[in-house]
Amino acid sequence: MPEELPKFSYFPDPLGNGCIVPSESQCKCCGQFRQYMYIGPIYSEEEIEEVCPWCIANGLAAKKWSAFFNTIHNVPGSVSKKVLDIISYRTPGYENWQDHSWLFSKTDALIFVGEVIGADLISEGNNYKIEACINALSKWQFDRAIDNLRHVEIGGNPAIYLFQDKDTGAYRAYADMC
Repeated sequence: MPEELPKFSYFPDPLGNGCIVPSESQCKCCGQFRQYMYIGPIYSEEEIEEVCPWCIANGLAAKKWSAFFNTIHNVPGSVSKKVLDIISYRTPGYENWQDHSWLFSKTDALIFVGEVIGADLISEGNNYKIEACINALSKWQFDRAIDNLRHVEIGGNPAIYLFQDKDTGAYRAYADMC
């Protein structure tokens, strides 16, 4: 029976987002054989290709390798150090074109929903998500036409990363290009 993955409060679906994958491997951090491995970004002086999600969740990987998994920029001063530590050291990262950003409300980190497939988002019909993504594209000088969103793909150029505020339910996104 597969082991239940740890829960990440700010990244609820790392398996669905592709940064945690099924893999019968021995974790180089804890030494345990696991059924899943994290293959997303790991910022460390050592070259580390994968680690089990449990070592991310409990902070062992960050401690062992002085590693972090997410960079944080433009953080409001009222976000606690505890939240910043959770995002940096105990939350899986996600692949993107450049140095990714975690988005924040005035007092907390936002929840990472995932990278956007524009056509799927349009089909879903959630106007709040669509508006957040169109706003993100407009920062790259794309006009606000929904047709620009229709062509966004995972790993595309541009790519869009969607977040949600756990308190208000509001969506925010940012776009990235190579």
